[in-house]
Amino acid sequence: MPKPIAQLNRSTLHALSPPQSSRDRGRQSFIFHTKRQLGQFARTKLQNEFEQALTEQNTNCPEASLQTLDGHPAFAAWSALNIGSQQQMWRALGDMIIRQVPELNRVAEELVGDSSLGSLQLNPDLRLPDYFADTAYHGQPGGYCLDRDSGDWYAGALQEAGGTLYSRGTGTGAKDSKGQAVVRFVETTFPTFSPRQVVDLGCGYGGQTSNYAVAFPDAEIHGVDLGAGLLRYAHPRARALGLPIHFKQACASATGFPDASFDMVVSNILLHEIPREMLEAVMRESFRLLKPGGLVVHQDVPTQRPDTPAFQQWLSNWQVAHNDEPFWRSFSVTSVPDALVSAGFLRETVFEAYEPQVDGPLVWYMVGARKS
Repeated sequence: MPKPIAQLNRSTLHALSPPQSSRDRGRQSFIFHTKRQLGQFARTKLQNEFEQALTEQNTNCPEASLQTLDGHPAFAAWSALNIGSQQQMWRALGDMIIRQVPELNRVAEELVGDSSLGSLQLNPDLRLPDYFADTAYHGQPGGYCLDRDSGDWYAGALQEAGGTLYSRGTGTGAKDSKGQAVVRFVETTFPTFSPRQVVDLGCGYGGQTSNYAVAFPDAEIHGVDLGAGLLRYAHPRARALGLPIHFKQACASATGFPDASFDMVVSNILLHEIPREMLEAVMRESFRLLKPGGLVVHQDVPTQRPDTPAFQQWLSNWQVAHNDEPFWRSFSVTSVPDALVSAGFLRETVFEAYEPQVDGPLVWYMVGARKS
């Protein structure tokens, strides 16, 4: 049985991490530096053009300047290169993983054979919501629901590798993670809170779920997601890290757990990936799942921040149009605190906060409540 890992970061390797050839490293290095240069270009040349467009139009509306920059050669080049680098990223990582499927299958089977750590519960009869099945989030081939056969875990491996390279390339930190940001926030804001049962809604390949298992080693940790291919990877991955996590295929709005099952309900980067009606349903499910005195924390991108610069809002709109983020805009205008109150939480227990990254430029949006 693997010894439980004591600390995680974006660079943590495990038994299912595909070894990289020199060609793999070269391709990923090219993508990394391309994304870095595109980010710098956006923050200098493109931002200057954007602000000039706002001045000329005498408006503070990001959508208004979007049409102006559409015909600008600098924007056209930046946009095309951004889309192209994202496509190259998925191809490079997909080639690396597929080449090693036989060996990684062997490792995964050995890890799954050890029944002493966690569990995996799949539901072959689960009907995937149309919004989930029809969206190739971030351009990931097949989206999060890619499931080629009854043993397929490719979607999970691709999601982990893609998330790591994308985050490093866009300068959002190599050491810190979204789950660690939630843990820091909880430890600082609720210093006496110590959960015994935790569920991570929309857990994907289990990357953030693992952080909760490390932070709360005496707690029972669960992860819920719609994607079978993500969970088939998450299960042996957690075992490779020595972490006893229980994964279940279900919708975040209808998990199937009994009422009042958990002390803590969390999600990471889920809310901007779902339609508004689903967001509201997730808040109701969060309330139902919590025990009295329990805590819910949903972490996401900081589009809700009142002082978000107009250029950052415009970049978010680009994500909607060109990076398969169909619900980003609706999330940015949805009041999550109001949705929590509508779900049953008392207004005075609801909170919003912004947690800075340890080694990156971003702040993360934290929204949640305590159940009375």
